[in-house]
Amino acid sequence: MRQRIGLLVAVAAAVLFPIGAASSASAAGEFHVSGVYTTYAECNAAGQAGIQLWGPNFYCTPSSQGWFYLYTH
Repeated sequence: MRQRIGLLVAVAAAVLFPIGAASSASAAGEFHVSGVYTTYAECNAAGQAGIQLWGPNFYCTPSSQGWFYLYTH
Protein backbone atom coordinates (compact mmCIF):
# COMPACT_ATOMS: atom_id res chain seq x y z
CA MET A 1 0.00 0.00 0.00
CA ARG A 2 2.83 2.42 0.83
CA GLN A 3 4.46 1.69 -2.51
CA ARG A 4 1.26 2.60 -4.33
CA ILE A 5 0.95 5.88 -2.45
CA GLY A 6 4.60 6.69 -3.10
CA LEU A 7 4.17 5.88 -6.77
CA LEU A 8 1.05 8.04 -6.96
CA VAL A 9 2.88 10.98 -5.36
CA ALA A 10 5.83 10.56 -7.73
CA VAL A 11 3.57 10.48 -10.78
CA ALA A 12 1.63 13.54 -9.59
CA ALA A 13 4.87 15.47 -9.02
CA ALA A 14 6.22 14.46 -12.44
CA VAL A 15 3.06 15.70 -14.11
CA LEU A 16 2.53 18.92 -12.17
CA PHE A 17 6.13 20.21 -11.96
CA PRO A 18 6.68 20.73 -15.73
CA ILE A 19 3.31 22.51 -16.02
CA GLY A 20 4.29 25.00 -13.30
CA ALA A 21 7.77 25.49 -14.72
CA ALA A 22 6.43 26.13 -18.21
CA SER A 23 3.99 28.79 -17.09
CA SER A 24 6.64 30.70 -15.12
CA ALA A 25 9.15 30.43 -17.98
CA SER A 26 6.69 31.83 -20.49
CA ALA A 27 5.75 34.66 -18.15
CA ALA A 28 9.40 35.59 -17.72
CA GLY A 29 10.05 35.65 -21.46
CA GLU A 30 7.20 37.85 -22.59
CA PHE A 31 9.24 41.01 -23.28
CA HIS A 32 12.46 41.03 -25.29
CA VAL A 33 14.90 43.64 -26.58
CA SER A 34 14.05 44.80 -30.09
CA GLY A 35 16.51 47.64 -30.44
CA VAL A 36 19.12 49.89 -28.83
CA TYR A 37 19.03 53.68 -29.31
CA THR A 38 21.06 56.70 -28.25
CA THR A 39 18.11 58.82 -27.05
CA TYR A 40 14.75 58.15 -25.47
CA ALA A 41 13.01 60.01 -28.31
CA GLU A 42 14.56 57.67 -30.92
CA CYS A 43 13.60 54.63 -28.87
CA ASN A 44 10.01 55.80 -28.42
CA ALA A 45 9.71 56.69 -32.13
CA ALA A 46 10.90 53.20 -33.09
CA GLY A 47 8.39 51.68 -30.69
CA GLN A 48 5.58 53.72 -32.21
CA ALA A 49 6.69 52.85 -35.75
CA GLY A 50 6.68 49.12 -34.98
CA ILE A 51 3.19 48.89 -33.48
CA GLN A 52 2.03 46.90 -36.52
CA LEU A 53 4.70 44.28 -35.77
CA TRP A 54 4.49 43.89 -31.99
CA GLY A 55 1.37 45.75 -30.93
CA PRO A 56 1.08 48.65 -28.49
CA ASN A 57 2.98 46.87 -25.70
CA PHE A 58 6.49 48.31 -25.66
CA TYR A 59 8.66 50.41 -23.38
CA CYS A 60 12.07 52.06 -23.41
CA THR A 61 14.49 51.78 -20.52
CA PRO A 62 17.90 53.44 -20.03
CA SER A 63 21.07 51.47 -19.41
CA SER A 64 24.05 52.43 -17.27
CA GLN A 65 26.09 53.15 -20.43
CA GLY A 66 23.64 55.80 -21.68
CA TRP A 67 21.84 53.65 -24.26
CA PHE A 68 18.08 53.12 -24.38
CA TYR A 69 16.70 49.62 -24.88
CA LEU A 70 13.39 49.06 -26.66
CA TYR A 71 11.49 46.14 -25.10
CA THR A 72 8.56 44.71 -27.03
CA HIS A 73 5.95 42.11 -26.19
